[in-house]
Amino acid sequence: MFKLFNRSISYLFIIAFCCALLSLLNVVIQFTWLVLSVFILSIVIVFLIYQEESRDENHEMVNPELQPDVEQDELESKVQERTLELNIALQELEEVNKELQEKNTLDELTGLYNRRHYDQKILAEYRRSRRNLTPLSLIVIDIDHFKQVNDNYGHLAGDECLVVVATRIKQCLRRSADIGCRYGGEEFCLILPETDSNGALALAEELRESIEACHVNYNGTDIRLTISCGSSTYQQQKHVHPEHIFAVADQALYQAKNNGRNQVKQKNFTDISTE
Repeated sequence: MFKLFNRSISYLFIIAFCCALLSLLNVVIQFTWLVLSVFILSIVIVFLIYQEESRDENHEMVNPELQPDVEQDELESKVQERTLELNIALQELEEVNKELQEKNTLDELTGLYNRRHYDQKILAEYRRSRRNLTPLSLIVIDIDHFKQVNDNYGHLAGDECLVVVATRIKQCLRRSADIGCRYGGEEFCLILPETDSNGALALAEELRESIEACHVNYNGTDIRLTISCGSSTYQQQKHVHPEHIFAVADQALYQAKNNGRNQVKQKNFTDISTE
């Protein structure tokens, strides 16, 4: 403020000096009043421009934090906008990754999980069973005489039978923790966490009866199906690993097939090598 006051006094002094000088020149040199008026008008315009600049400076001095606040608000708005865009992009990327992961773990024909997912989940559930001391059951399923279905009706009819069996499996698995997988060909696996041998036997028998009662209609042809099931239950037995759980259930499956098919067999963990 003091600086602005000094500048104003200086300009007024200059104007007064110019006026006195013009008056003296007018007396000595006889300036016309028209030239003198133009000169005075120019001085007034310069003075008004100076006043306008002074007001702007004064406004900035009165509000010294106004401009920084505006810039800060604009910066924060841009940051929020970019953050929102980044979150949207990350969400879209997560959805794409989830979709890709599902494609990598699902069997395209049946919609059940594939062999890769089975290998991952049986190991994870085995470790959880050991940690929580809870039973873990596995059911291995095979469609009886499936080769004859392909030979007699064609592979497309066989695919339709696989889809029907997978649909019945999904209907029997009512818990979100239960996992149905297509192990390969006409063979399926059911991973049943926190399920004892009685619960596994009951579910396998329910599935067997459901398949036996259904009719697959393909191009006007009625195809009857049956399945054989083998079951094993892990309850923290020593020297038992995920591959042993499958091997014992597979042995039970072959026992069911050798006994005439369309039945469920269970097998306990015996004669497991300690090597």
